[in-house]
Amino acid sequence: MNFGKVIRTLREQKEQNQRDFADYIGISQTSLSLIESGKTTPTEATLDRIATRFNTRKALLVMAAIEIDKDFPPKTRKRFTDLFPTFEEDVWSLITAK
Repeated sequence: MNFGKVIRTLREQKEQNQRDFADYIGISQTSLSLIESGKTTPTEATLDRIATRFNTRKALLVMAAIEIDKDFPPKTRKRFTDLFPTFEEDVWSLITAK
C-alpha cells in the first residue's frame, strides 16, 4: 500500500504545502514527509484527520493506497483486475467528488 502517494496527491490538489497540511492534521512536517515518502504509514487517527480534511472516508483513502501490482499475488491480481478494470479511477473519483 502506498499511503504517501495518495496523501501527497491530495495535498497538492488542495495546493497546501507540507508544513501547513501537517499542522492542520496535527502531526509534524517531518512525520508528514516520512509518510509521503513511504518510509512510514499514517496512524488510524492521522488517516481520520486526513479523511476529514478532504471530506472523504478513511476507507476510500485505504482503497486508493492499494497498489494492485505490488499488494496482490499474480493470480489474485489478474482476477481482481478482470473484475474491477477501472478500480483506481473509480476510487479516485469517489474521493474527489464534491
